[in-house]
Parts: sequence; C-alpha cells; structure tokens
Amino acid sequence: MADAPVGVVAAEDSIPVAASQPESATAIRPRRRRKKIIRPAREKKHALARIEYVLFLGIFNFFRLLPFYMAFRIGEGIGRLLYYLDRPHRKVGLKNLAIAFPEKNEAEHLRILYASFLNLGRLLAEFCQLRGLTPENIRDRVEFENEAEWLQLVGQLSGSGALILTGHFGNWELLAHAAACYGLPLHIIHRRLHNVFIEKAITQERERSGTKVIKKTTAGLEVLRAIKKKSIVVAAVDQNASGRMGVFVPFFSRLASTSSGLAGLALRTGVPVVPAFLIREQGSHKHKIVILPLIDPVQTGNQEEDLRATTAKFTASFQRVVEKYPDHWLWIHKRWKRRPDGEAPIYT
Repeated sequence: MADAPVGVVAAEDSIPVAASQPESATAIRPRRRRKKIIRPAREKKHALARIEYVLFLGIFNFFRLLPFYMAFRIGEGIGRLLYYLDRPHRKVGLKNLAIAFPEKNEAEHLRILYASFLNLGRLLAEFCQLRGLTPENIRDRVEFENEAEWLQLVGQLSGSGALILTGHFGNWELLAHAAACYGLPLHIIHRRLHNVFIEKAITQERERSGTKVIKKTTAGLEVLRAIKKKSIVVAAVDQNASGRMGVFVPFFSRLASTSSGLAGLALRTGVPVVPAFLIREQGSHKHKIVILPLIDPVQTGNQEEDLRATTAKFTASFQRVVEKYPDHWLWIHKRWKRRPDGEAPIYT
C-alpha cells in the first residue's frame, strides 16, 4: 500500500480487524478518544476578560477604601482626563449634541460634553462607595424634591407595583440604591456586560442594598412575576435598540430606535409608569430625586400603534429632562446608531 500523505492516517491502520474473524465479519472500530479542541481566540478573550476584571477590582477597591471626598475629587479628575484623551467618544458626544441642540454653538456643546464626562468620573467614585450609604446616613447624599409626594407615592405603589421610567442620567446607580435605603427596593432591568467577571461583581454590588437585577434577555417573564408580587421595576428608555423590539420614535430632531419593552409591559400589566431621575446639585456630591407626573399608555386597540405611540410618550418625557439638565446625560452613547431603511448612518 502506498504511503499516506503526511498528517493523514491510512484507513487500514485506523480500523484494525481481529485476525480470528472471517473477512466477511463486521470490522470492530475501537472507541476513539476525542481530542480537546483548543480555541486560541476564545482563550485569549477569556484571558483578557480576567485581566480587565483584575484592573476593575483594583480601581474599585482603591476608590472604596478612600475617604469619600478624596474619592470624589479623584473621580472628577478621571472624568476630566477621559474628556481630553478619549477622542472617539468625544467625537460621538459632539455629534449627538449637534443633533439635539443645533441652535447651540460648538463652544456650548463642548461645555455640556465636558460636564458630562465629569459626571461619569463622579459616578465611578460614588458607585465604589455605595456600601457606605445606609438608611441612617443616606440623607447626607440624597434628598427629595418633594418628600411628601414621595411618601404618598410609596404608599400607593407598595400596594400595586409599578414601572419606573429612567435613563443613564445623573447617577443612575445611586438612584436605585437610594430608593432601597428609603424603603422602596427596586428591580432593575440590566443589559448584560461583555465581561462576565465584571458583570458578576457589579450585580453583587447592586444587590447589596436589596435591589434585584433582572437580565434583559429574560426580562419579560421576570418582570411579570415581579409586578404580580407588587414590586417596582425600573427600565431605561434612552439606549439604541438594535433588536426586533426597537421602534423608531422622535428623540430631539431625529428618529431614534427605542425599545418598546417598557411600553409593552405598561400596556399588559396596567400598573402606573413613574418617571424618576436623580439630579445632582451643581458640582457637588448631593442629589435630589425628582418624580414627574405618571404617564398613561396609549390604548386604541391597535397593538402595534399603541406600542409605538406609548414608546414615543415615554421618550418625550425623558427628552424634556435632558433638555433641562443636558450635562447629566450619557452623550457618548450612539443613540441614533440604527437608522430607518434607506437612511445614511450618522456615525462614520
């Protein structure tokens, strides 16, 4: 028999036949042990994720162990540094601001974007220090614009459940923690991070106060269970929606693909929808919780149109808050990334 090519095993050699059996007997193939498939790309990604996680832990513990005011100022410094060094995100932010506020000049856009980066740095420091906030000292950081209204709302919602409409605005992490400290633990819908190690650490930190994290991939069923138990569920309405749940609704001067998930839940459950945001006092560590009037979903009997119209109402409510406090929003997110068919991309 001719030699087999290098790297290829000849068929006869790979299927030995017992000598005592006649030629017509069925050949017995020995069980082969499967070779473990090595995936270099996956292993490299896993290793990088662990390195990112170690860096995250180092930064988190550094901020957590510092006195609060020192951590706060260092966080500001990081936000300032990112503003000057992170040119790709600065470009996205300026593009978004030009869409949202075409009447403002570039200097005004730069001022808003700079303040937004500072807010991100402060948020980083404040998130790392959440463990130090308790029901006893929460008032040093977070107050209510109208506490009597809040107490009335808590009494109302505790008997029915509710949906809270918010966004990546101000210190959104502190909002859920503060609500829990004030006696209203929340369920928050969360988009999974790419790094599973950091994802687990952040989820654990969020849940220390009693907040329950719901993964966006399984949100529908879990939210319905939570509402059935009279719980309060928080959802953000300010992110680009790339999946089938996205509907195009006006946001500032352009159509923006927005998740209709919150609208669908509101229509299905009939529970109140409460817009709530955390507003930072100018340049300080103090915040106030602002509760806006409840929003009723649109109900005409046309399911598709009701979803779109209700999502548009929710988005319009959020836009009014951004217009009033533009430096609080996350301008570096590609909010108008998905475009209607035939429309040119905005981010190039």
